[in-house]
Amino acid sequence: MTRDQEEADLPTEHDASPEHAPPPPHSARTRHDATTPCPPSEREHPPSEPPPQPADPPSAPPHITRRQALRIGTLALGASALVAGGLVAWDAFQDTTHPFAAVRTRWLAQLTGAAADDASAGRLLDQLGPDGRWPDLSLTSRERTVGLRIRYERLRELARAYATPGSRYAQDPEVRDVLLAGLDRLHEDYAARTGRSGNWWDRQVGIPLQLTATSMLLYDDLGEDRLRRWMATVHEQTPAPAYTAANRAWTGRVVVERALLLDDEDALTAGLRGMAPAFRPTASGDGIHADGSFLQHDVHPYSGGYGLSLLTSAASVLALLHDTPWHLPGPALDDLLRWVDDGLVPWLHAGAVLAPVRGRNIARRSVGDRDAGRAAASALRLLASAADGERAARWTRLAAYASPDPADGVTPLAPPQGTRVFPAMDRVVHRRPAFTVALAMSSARIATYESIGAENLHGWYTGSGAYYLYDAAGTPYDDDYWPTVDARRIPGTTTATGTPGDSAGAGFRGTSHWAGGAALGSRAAVGMAFRHPAAPGMAGVSGFKSWFLLDDEIVALGTGIASASGRPVETVVDNRRLVDPAAQRLVVDGRTVPHAAGPGTPAPTVADSARWAHLSGATPGTGIGYVFRDGQHLRLLRERRTGRWADINRSAPHRDPAVRANSFATLWLEHGTDPADGRYGYTILPGATPQEVASYAAAPRTEVLANSRAVQAVRRDDTVALNVWQAGAPGTGGVRCDRPAAVLVVQEGTRLTVAVADPTQRLERPLRIMLARTAARLTGADERVTVERLEPGIALAVDLAGAHGATVTATFEL
Repeated sequence: MTRDQEEADLPTEHDASPEHAPPPPHSARTRHDATTPCPPSEREHPPSEPPPQPADPPSAPPHITRRQALRIGTLALGASALVAGGLVAWDAFQDTTHPFAAVRTRWLAQLTGAAADDASAGRLLDQLGPDGRWPDLSLTSRERTVGLRIRYERLRELARAYATPGSRYAQDPEVRDVLLAGLDRLHEDYAARTGRSGNWWDRQVGIPLQLTATSMLLYDDLGEDRLRRWMATVHEQTPAPAYTAANRAWTGRVVVERALLLDDEDALTAGLRGMAPAFRPTASGDGIHADGSFLQHDVHPYSGGYGLSLLTSAASVLALLHDTPWHLPGPALDDLLRWVDDGLVPWLHAGAVLAPVRGRNIARRSVGDRDAGRAAASALRLLASAADGERAARWTRLAAYASPDPADGVTPLAPPQGTRVFPAMDRVVHRRPAFTVALAMSSARIATYESIGAENLHGWYTGSGAYYLYDAAGTPYDDDYWPTVDARRIPGTTTATGTPGDSAGAGFRGTSHWAGGAALGSRAAVGMAFRHPAAPGMAGVSGFKSWFLLDDEIVALGTGIASASGRPVETVVDNRRLVDPAAQRLVVDGRTVPHAAGPGTPAPTVADSARWAHLSGATPGTGIGYVFRDGQHLRLLRERRTGRWADINRSAPHRDPAVRANSFATLWLEHGTDPADGRYGYTILPGATPQEVASYAAAPRTEVLANSRAVQAVRRDDTVALNVWQAGAPGTGGVRCDRPAAVLVVQEGTRLTVAVADPTQRLERPLRIMLARTAARLTGADERVTVERLEPGIALAVDLAGAHGATVTATFEL
């Protein structure tokens, strides 16, 4: 087991709730299940009502020492006893007399399965003050609970070094004395804060999970009285699983781990049963949705944040209890495993979890895309250790893709190719062999971005029609991208110039419901009707955006762009971090764009009516081509930028004042001041060479059929893609749709497929689609489709009421 796996087993900076996170609702009408909404709030306060209390307090644990546990079934803790993910096979215990001791042996093996970080442990010991405290944790009263959690994290790291064979601190009596004295002192502070102010998550989740792991590491040294006292405080803080989604899984894990330390079978069973609602699909609000989406705080996409945390908690419990008398309820487990394949795996890319589903975590230096990839890999490996052969092999290979490690000898397995629309969270992912594109939209259903607890202060436009391109090189959004990028210019967005205030527009949901699209294989018609809020420093802008994802090209159209702010409005084509600035060239119509130099605001290169541009990649095959429609005002800029993580995240564990630097290539289109009907059009060609881009510009493969407020449409070969914005929109490309919808018509040989979706998710009666084609017969259709005629011209009615934005198809033989 790697250190990454051991770290993924505990809540750390990756999956911790923000320091001033909103408490989940806890009122008399609250349902403690995955359907209970958790509205965002920036206030810090405990729940208005404590979680439900079990009938009886925890009982004293029958104390079995580590040496006794190791003798059960003649089990040894050597590497040969471990399999993938640190799981010790239950059969190896061969003893039902002490099953809790056997599970604790497995747990200890997980916690100590990799070499301890002696250097880090040594630093922590050296920095410890004479009063047993770390001087850098003298935080404000508002942050004191956060400081308690960090102190527990550090003591757990020391405990791990003490408990890990081969560590220089293994079984060192001086380290043991430091640990016990420090933990006793810390427990006094923790117990004194029961039910008081301070971040609820730290009190009820973060600290308890550090304390249960530390108690396992020091199990033989605690004594019955100390363990009982510590776990009584944990029980007081978190008596039963509560809240929704990831928070439900976290609190359930607290109950399970406390039960394992106390040999409390009733609490263990209750903990497992109480976790189950977190894994059941919900129709609204927090948790897993039927289409694979994951929301937390009601309106924020979080598959790669809170969703990954939910999976980590579940995987840890599953691995500990695999093949034991205790297990999660079967239906809940099936729901969870289904979500792993449908909801998490699509967001993996070559060692990373994609940024558009990581929420405010993007503003944490210690939690980049690759860090999330390692956490996903650890969770997948733990799941694999508790799965059957075929599923275990697949998840192990997916784990190797999520966090590649050539030394593990596993062939990585990439997620399936194609396009996935996640209507419940306004996200789209488009996977091709050489790249992955993700779109982050917002609507009346989904907020633009989350900024709470002084985190993600400049996430202004990250969900406002933002475009994220990942190529074979991995992730361009790590390595200090977020504190150094010009956050006013996020790729894909259309905004007014100016610098918004910290957290401006956070949690904003517009009035339009049109966000989403129809997908068929590796092609999709995706769109968003948008209206940015007029928040501090942020000007109102509205319009319509389309992305037509056509295999290896992305066509972007904008129309109806309007603003009355008195500011210039622009559409950002790209804002790319340069991995190798000296080698990466940016050219426009064959001319090299120079790197901006000197003090002051750098001046961009003006390229009105440019036909094409190209940015070379840092590695072969990772260049990007851009082809522009005629008559646009293109600006290009190569610049070096500096910034600090502290500028975008002022929460206690994440404040980093160091100045960082990166070079960027930025391209944008200007629409002038206060446009009334601004438009744009461009095509992105990932992986193309300059010669290929120039050739495409001279003879575009894709034709723009319409770019109006009524409809936007393109045609490429035998594919027509439309986003219809208004009822009664004119027919385009031989396709007419009578009301707002996204439509794809794809012909392959003599087979014609129509794919349609309702991105508004509000249609109550069937829409009608007419094609200027004649079909011989219908060969297959969704039950929502009614074919009215095959000739002259195909006419069909599609009932999308209750489809929740899903794509519906019908296929014809011509």
